[in-house]
Parts: sequence; structure tokens; C-alpha cells
Amino acid sequence: MANITVSCVDTVKSRINIEALLCSAERKSAQRDSNLYLLDFGNSKETGQVLLSTIGEIAQPESKKFNTVAVLPSWLKEYPPLLDESLDNDDTQNCSLAEALEKQDLFINSALVNFGASLLWKMF
Repeated sequence: MANITVSCVDTVKSRINIEALLCSAERKSAQRDSNLYLLDFGNSKETGQVLLSTIGEIAQPESKKFNTVAVLPSWLKEYPPLLDESLDNDDTQNCSLAEALEKQDLFINSALVNFGASLLWKMF
């Protein structure tokens, strides 16, 4: 277990399983062995997403400068229609290099990685 889990998987079923596993684990506290955030990467041929969500509610400090929120929803909760649509068409795998070269635009993965790394950097 870790404070931040990063996922980049090929199937919706895998995303469902990862989120279920993280949500079912006992939260001990804000220590290093507690699940707090899930950073999920996904893509198709020409588009992609990087979504940061929380595993449950995370108490936030009071801030006059920022509007803090305790829950960042997962894409499974935020976009349920995409879940139904994706389960029907979820037979392709895109993460392997050989398949990615045949099925994806050249820089889609690197663009997502750069965005995700920037998001993590800003969190730290």
C-alpha cells in the first residue's frame, strides 16, 4: 500500500479491480502505508486522460488562499456512461510498445506521462 497509486492499464475491468482493492483496504492514517490517491492514465488512438482521485475522504487544512476539497471522484464514479460504453468495446490492449506503435499516435503516451508527472510535481 502507498499514499499514491499510479495505474496505467489496458482494460476497464482492471481499473475497476484496482479501485475496488484500494477502497477495500483498511486506512490506517495519513502514513506511508495508507491508500490516499489514485492517479490513473488511459488513452485511445488520439486522446487520453490523466485523472487524480482520492480513495475516500481526506481531511484538508483550512485555507484562505485555496478552496480545498476532501474528495476527488474517480472516473468510475464521475463518468459512469463511459464505463458502460468501454466495457462493451474493451478488447484492445494499448500499453505494449509493439501494439502501441500500430494503434496509437506517436506521442500520445509521452504527452500523458508529461502531464501526469507535472501533476505529481505540483502536489509535492
